[in-house]
Amino acid sequence: MRSQISSPFLRHGHLPIREDDCSYVWQVSAAERCEWVKNTEDCYSDSVIQYTVLLFCYFRSEDMALFAGGLALVLFWLLYLFLILGTTADNFFCPALAVIASVMHLSDSIAGVTILAFGNGAPDIFTSLVSRGDEAIIMFTELIGAGVFVTSMIAGSVAITKPFTVSLRSLTRDACFYIVSVCWISYVVWDEMVYLWEAISFILVYILFIVAVVIMQVYDTREETLKTRIPSVPDPDVLHTYLVNRDTGAIPKIPGRSRPFGLHAKLDIAIAAELQRAKLRGESVQLSPEISEYVSDRPKGLFREFLYDVNPISKEDWKKSNKLFKIVLIVRSPAMLLLQLFIPVVNPTVEKQGWSKLLNCFQLCVTPTIALFLLNVWQTTFGNLPVMPIFLVAGTVIGVIVFLTTHVDRVPKFHNVFAFLGFLAAMLTVYLVAGEVMAVLQCIGYACSISDAMLGITFLAWGNSIGDLISNVAIARRGFPRMGYAACFGGPMFNTLLGLGLTYGIAAATDPEQQTKIRISDMAPGCLAFLLCSLVATIIYLNITGATVRRSYGGLLYSIYFAFILIQFLSEFHVIHPLGTDHRPDV
Repeated sequence: MRSQISSPFLRHGHLPIREDDCSYVWQVSAAERCEWVKNTEDCYSDSVIQYTVLLFCYFRSEDMALFAGGLALVLFWLLYLFLILGTTADNFFCPALAVIASVMHLSDSIAGVTILAFGNGAPDIFTSLVSRGDEAIIMFTELIGAGVFVTSMIAGSVAITKPFTVSLRSLTRDACFYIVSVCWISYVVWDEMVYLWEAISFILVYILFIVAVVIMQVYDTREETLKTRIPSVPDPDVLHTYLVNRDTGAIPKIPGRSRPFGLHAKLDIAIAAELQRAKLRGESVQLSPEISEYVSDRPKGLFREFLYDVNPISKEDWKKSNKLFKIVLIVRSPAMLLLQLFIPVVNPTVEKQGWSKLLNCFQLCVTPTIALFLLNVWQTTFGNLPVMPIFLVAGTVIGVIVFLTTHVDRVPKFHNVFAFLGFLAAMLTVYLVAGEVMAVLQCIGYACSISDAMLGITFLAWGNSIGDLISNVAIARRGFPRMGYAACFGGPMFNTLLGLGLTYGIAAATDPEQQTKIRISDMAPGCLAFLLCSLVATIIYLNITGATVRRSYGGLLYSIYFAFILIQFLSEFHVIHPLGTDHRPDV
């Protein structure tokens, strides 16, 4: 048996590789690798497809050209899974959560830092929850690495796209809470043991952040109310002049699109929320021409409307997309068709709030049954009866009743109930896809000898954050840079605290001693250090410039991230030691 040092095929990260570890596959002779992978438990995952077995048995490693082709297919499939994650979150999660926040009468501040933050961070949260064992290294470095990416690359891109001024109080609050969170996480994971109370403390820190946001929001609202109070004047002409001038700042409503699905679904929700906030503040906002010049093309009739809504590529998106996005529309169309067929959408920014009679009734019939397959409980029995026919019959009966009691052109009063059903279906979909993502990443790690930490910092962090990069820059281009910028701090903090808190909390709660042993990579200290560096640099820069975000700020953040990723790559290939590690010999 070869030693770990002499083998060029071992994964990096300075972790010993046991013979029952799937990474040991490269120590086995080429002819025996397929059989060895099939017989090694560590090579199997909870995913629908066993990617490691598929790669080593069908694209055999004896033929390196064939194996490289198989690995390329796995990488393309990983990109496709990230596309499905982003599509589900943008088109189905965010609209449902916006409606749920409205139904529950949550204030704008609470909804923004809880429900809507969960919609934006769904991919990160669920990839954390599905991680097990060694995958926890991927999860930890992904959450911290994604934090570095969002607070530097995405925030820097927003600054370069459209310079603006920020609310220094709100920014300092968010950045300081994030810094405190990172320092506390560093302290907790230092001994690689997390107790239940420590995991719960992560969630409590975020709850404390919510309380701070609400208190500041109440104070600001009170100040705005005092400023906009109608003056007490005896002259009715003066009062009339005041009211007329006050109404000139009325905020135009965003025109409803013809269908709830599309490339701009999340963007429209975000802009509508920002317009509502601007209206409450008494500000005037000029909508961009591409929003204000919208013309509906929605057809009339039960079947024509159904066919229009299940079409995975809308005419509107196709016309307004460049060649790259047209390719994206074509590639994602099979997944989009399936998602549209079984996930109901209630979207307040579109015509009829997304009500499509035949499609919604069909979803009531099939969605509960499909949920059983996503949960992998479709073979469960209720007494002597299998549960699947029960759900199918119950869903069909409800669907038929709704079909007979509703109208094509009139939105039913109970339409918001579909938002809760859509939320559950989207959550199960994201959870399933997140499990596949983790399995593909593990397969890539085994095949390329890449450490779990590097997989988390690169593939997973970029894949889960690239959607935020596109949407935040698009929001900035449409005239709302403050909104895109604010999401760069609250979102990653939510993902990190909730992701680590729930993952470690569940693991510790199932242990008799209420603790869980964790493994963090040698790269973790470098990730934490650069995350703190980007946050501190932001606070210092904006205090120097008087809360003005300039393009030089974007250049500063870019340089921080490029330095971060360069050091991590050099550490991965053993050119330098990872930050925070001590390689001096023991005395």
